[in-house]
Amino acid sequence: MPEREEIIVSIIEALEAEDMEPDQIDECRQLLEANYHEPEFPVDRVTIRRIRAQQFRNLDDRVVRLDDTDTALYGPNDQGKTAILEAIRFNLFGRQEKQRITLTDPIQSEQDSLETTGNWSVDTNHYLVQRLLNRDGRGYSGDDRPKLNTDPSSEDDIPFQARNTQQDVSEAFGIWPVESREFGRYNIFSLFCLMAPEYKKFLRWQDKEDFIDLLFGINLAAAINQSKKRRSEKYELTEEEETAAEELKIAQSREKKLAERLAELQENKKEIETKLADRRAELRSINETLEQDNELEQLESEKLRLQRQINNLESEKRETRGDLRETRLSIERYEEMEMGEEVHSTAQDLQEMMSIPERCPICTNDVDDSQRRRLLNDGDCPLCRKEVPDKRIETATERDVRESAMEREEVEEQLTELRSRERKLEGELDLLESRIQDHQEQLETIESQIAESDVTQLIDRRDELETQISSLERDATSVQVEINAKEDELDDTTERIEDLEGAYERRREKVEKRQALQTFERIVRRHIEEERTDLKNNLREEMNDLLSYFEHGRFADAQNVVFNPQGGYDFTVVIEDGNDVPSDRHNEYSNEGKILALLFHTAVLKQLAEQSNTLPIRMFIFDSPYFDIPDTGNAPDITNFVLALPEELPEYQVIVTVTDSALSDRSALNEKYQIEDF
Repeated sequence: MPEREEIIVSIIEALEAEDMEPDQIDECRQLLEANYHEPEFPVDRVTIRRIRAQQFRNLDDRVVRLDDTDTALYGPNDQGKTAILEAIRFNLFGRQEKQRITLTDPIQSEQDSLETTGNWSVDTNHYLVQRLLNRDGRGYSGDDRPKLNTDPSSEDDIPFQARNTQQDVSEAFGIWPVESREFGRYNIFSLFCLMAPEYKKFLRWQDKEDFIDLLFGINLAAAINQSKKRRSEKYELTEEEETAAEELKIAQSREKKLAERLAELQENKKEIETKLADRRAELRSINETLEQDNELEQLESEKLRLQRQINNLESEKRETRGDLRETRLSIERYEEMEMGEEVHSTAQDLQEMMSIPERCPICTNDVDDSQRRRLLNDGDCPLCRKEVPDKRIETATERDVRESAMEREEVEEQLTELRSRERKLEGELDLLESRIQDHQEQLETIESQIAESDVTQLIDRRDELETQISSLERDATSVQVEINAKEDELDDTTERIEDLEGAYERRREKVEKRQALQTFERIVRRHIEEERTDLKNNLREEMNDLLSYFEHGRFADAQNVVFNPQGGYDFTVVIEDGNDVPSDRHNEYSNEGKILALLFHTAVLKQLAEQSNTLPIRMFIFDSPYFDIPDTGNAPDITNFVLALPEELPEYQVIVTVTDSALSDRSALNEKYQIEDF
């Protein structure tokens, strides 16, 4: 693989070929240098010497010696072979919660804790790791505080020092440069460990591309991710910048209209001020001329005096006429009262006449009109015709006459006074009308004299000018108010345009930066694909060679391996009959999935062994090769592959678990592996 500096230079040259600006190239260079680092692994090789598991699944207390060599854990089912593999993984990596790969219920049901002790070879050194796991309510605790001894005096030399952290272990074993990228410890180890029944855990891992890239020095994904982050954060357009172009056009159009309207108003103001100056100059000239002529002023003064006197007399006349009207109304009321007395006397006579009964109360004969008149005229009783005593009639008559006479005298007195007042008011009214007539004649004479004066036209012009000046001043004020408002609006619009121009410029710069980063990402991605293509070509060749081990089962007629051209590390095994087997097929628990995983993992590990600076784990664990094989066709192929693993992976410590069954061949295994019986 090319060195880091060669890759950076290659990418920069590609950016320059895109005619990118120097500052943009500098930014891309900084992204590369800050995020493209080949991890430095302080350790070259990690293998395991010995593992001890206590209360771990079905293992009460089991020690397995692995001696850094290829080992087959051999024996019947349910004897703890797979548990030993899990104990190895737990001893090195602990237990991860809420991960796609985790360790479930490892403590024996009757126990409260488990313990593992691993003796590891790290390069030429012997490291010891002790890791515990305790029940803690419904969960677990303690596994994140292992004990690490980097210089043990014996295989069980567990120090009495304070416990370490997982990072301490990962750094000591040279795993931290990858683990720090947050891939997940079990995910990392899944490349080196095929565990039944989920053999395709690594193949189905969505981050396997970035992980493999990192292992093979194609770890440019971080630079792309940081470029995307910068685009979405630093160069993300604000709402103002998003709409700056459109709003700027609107604001500029508004500014133009305001400027045009302001120019119109200024011109209008200038015209008004010119007219106003002319009218004021003319008015000053007329006033100067009029000030030199006193006769007209005297006439005007006399005219005003007469108009005031006429107005006063007219007011007095209205009051006198009102008094006269009130007096006449009073007279009419008293005259009506006098007529009322006569009517009242007649009414009394009628009442008396009507008070005589219709029939005589003695004989019940009708009383006629002659009888009634006789009573009134002669004083005879209408019943008995005898004479009514005079005293009775006269007494009533005298009293009524006396009272009536007194009332008539009072009315006559009031009428006399009112008629006298009426005559007086009529005289005053005639006098007022006469005086008003005299004053009006005098006013007409004065007005005639004014009209015949030589300066009358000047006065009319003066009045006209004063009216015009007043109107022009109002117009000038109105125009000035609108000018002030438009100037304020124009200032605001100009300021807004400056802000929008700044936002538009920032938008332009951000868009250019974003486009440059997108170009950078495209070029880096292209470079990644070129590097991946080289790696995939190597992997394809390795896998094609490995296909030769499959002569009997599903892959007996396999022709070759083809990687997905769309990128990534998905592949397809091409079968002669056309029934091809893609690696992303959901066949994780089948023989297809197991063999696909074997092919890919073996090829990757072989290529990885050729790297000078990479993850130092040099183990390959294969659990239960014959797990769930429904046919005998694939069994010989898997046996051939398992027996070939030590030769295909000479740099690795291969550890397999094999069930003692008709499918396995202990003697053949013994030629390739040391056997650890279970």
